[in-house]
Amino acid sequence: MSALAELDTAPQTIEPTVNYLVNNGTEVFTYTGGPGSLDVRTGGAQNPQKVVMQNGRPHVNEFNLDVDGFRFVRHDTKVQNFLDETEIKRVYYPEMEALIKAESGAKRVVVFDHTLRTADDAFREQHKIREVVRRAHNDYTEWSGPQRVRDILPGEADELLKRRFAIIQVWRPIRYPVETHPLAIADAKIASLEAAERWNQ
Repeated sequence: MSALAELDTAPQTIEPTVNYLVNNGTEVFTYTGGPGSLDVRTGGAQNPQKVVMQNGRPHVNEFNLDVDGFRFVRHDTKVQNFLDETEIKRVYYPEMEALIKAESGAKRVVVFDHTLRTADDAFREQHKIREVVRRAHNDYTEWSGPQRVRDILPGEADELLKRRFAIIQVWRPIRYPVETHPLAIADAKIASLEAAERWNQ
């Protein structure tokens, strides 16, 4: 009932300010320290823009991973403590392997990384986890996607890269429903065009 009530009361669209990067010749980079490090540095001039965003929850069954680039999926986990690295790898990694196989049709899934994020400064300092990302970004490029395959599976990469592969990220709230800094996903059908337009402004 609560989920239905949320759909009834949530606005169909919102207009937040999104931090894009402007192409002014400044070096663009993101540096993140190793596991347990809170050292995150970024470079590049920001270009804040008001953007209309649509609520995707009323349309959860309409999105297609191959077409839109994302899906909303209900998933119940057996993980008790997401701050326990050993439990995540023992319980959550196999769960995500099974989930991604079911949703994508992949013959093989290799889980290679996970990141915890919070906007709560005290909680982040206490548990040494990362802060939320406050700008629009794409985690992989045409170069870095294949390179990640080479990094993770160096002995198989040449053969694997002759066939189709995908890097699929799974996101979920781990303590409470998300009320600030929500995740927004760009539709793959229009994201490339919009990104090119904004980059050239």
